[in-house]
Amino acid sequence: MTGLFARLNQAADPTNVERHTWKAKDLAAEVMAHIEQLLSTRQGSSVTAPDYGVPDVTELLHEVAEAVAVTQRAVKHSLQTYEPRLKNVQVRHIRNDSGSGNPVMLFEITGHIVLEDGRKQPLRISTSVDDHGNVKLEEL
Repeated sequence: MTGLFARLNQAADPTNVERHTWKAKDLAAEVMAHIEQLLSTRQGSSVTAPDYGVPDVTELLHEVAEAVAVTQRAVKHSLQTYEPRLKNVQVRHIRNDSGSGNPVMLFEITGHIVLEDGRKQPLRISTSVDDHGNVKLEEL
């Protein structure tokens, strides 16, 4: 992820031919980084946006069916609310038959990013939540 000052310096450089363009891979990386931050944040921990993030699933894990449904809805709502660059968001639970205990819940998030030129870039992410509420993302 490129820092703000580096991007501003790059945009101000008149010799830089790419100064006003976004590369699709850079935008996808930015969206992925924000999704990871969003899903790793517990609701109520942000003073300015109390509904930012997802509920603490560790409190729901004793009732797995309820935890899956609540988490699935919360993830979709959070993405639709706080990641406007991702369109047509779908969140699908993936059954975990490994029996290993970790991760507890698996989800597949799909959608697309609308690029500046109007093209749509598909995004497909595997999301796992362990029994401590830790979230791990992997682009598929």
